[in-house]
Amino acid sequence: IPCAYWSQKPNGDSLLVSGQVYLPKNRELKGIMIANHYMMTSDAEVPTNMTAMETLFLVKDYAIIMPDYVGYGLSRDETHPFFHWRNAAHTAVDLLNCMPELLDYYGYQYPRDVVIEGYSQGGAVALGVARMMEENIAKGENKWTIRKLYAGAAPYNPALSYDYCVAHDIVGIPSLIPLIVIGMNNAYDLGFNLDEVFQEPLLSNYKEWVYSKQYPMKEIDELMGSNRMSNLMQAPWLNRDDDKTGLLYDALAKNSNVGYNLQSDAYFIHSLDDELVPLYNTLILMENMPD
Repeated sequence: IPCAYWSQKPNGDSLLVSGQVYLPKNRELKGIMIANHYMMTSDAEVPTNMTAMETLFLVKDYAIIMPDYVGYGLSRDETHPFFHWRNAAHTAVDLLNCMPELLDYYGYQYPRDVVIEGYSQGGAVALGVARMMEENIAKGENKWTIRKLYAGAAPYNPALSYDYCVAHDIVGIPSLIPLIVIGMNNAYDLGFNLDEVFQEPLLSNYKEWVYSKQYPMKEIDELMGSNRMSNLMQAPWLNRDDDKTGLLYDALAKNSNVGYNLQSDAYFIHSLDDELVPLYNTLILMENMPD
């Protein structure tokens, strides 16, 4: 069931967004799964336009909800605020809060139990969803119980991830770079002139490759032609002491959940051989997870 519902932009303004809901045949639900999708750059790939593998959990009698995120689906004309965890989490929690009305309409019986999962970008969003729900619980505004959180291979500290790419002059997913810079620039109104940020061929093509929402991630990676930061970014953006680069780091640092005192049961999974999202992302998260 494709759904339209109200969420918000990074600045808090209301925005009509979209997401997909899957309902099992059994009207006695075991719970609701919030499935947060991995990095996507093509609108054709998002949940309302493509069936996701998470539908396998329908046989376990879970309802599954999947937000498109701001910048895709109904809100595709908006810039996707990549790495802005709170904005993405809002699209998930707001969709969850629509579920009682939908489930009651279709005659489902359901507990208020929620399983949260996500991989890669979706893993970072999943942790953000858990944090937002726990914050709402503390404020007395949450009517749901988190049963489990499952997050895999995610960049939980975006500033550290960007710093790692600069220090090693390599990025596992080249298309991450324009999405990070464009997303943070738009979300925090940083005022970057993007023509002074990128190198060719990204410089002449980022508007088409990113804003059109027509190119899958792998295709953008191939078109960019390099996974070296020094080939993608102009020199000042490889210098952390540069004023504008400092603004980017500050924006990314605001979107770290490393050090958050998670109250829910959680499993964090990461391959030892992951070359796209390095293992240190999860190791640092666990090292800084309060007891």
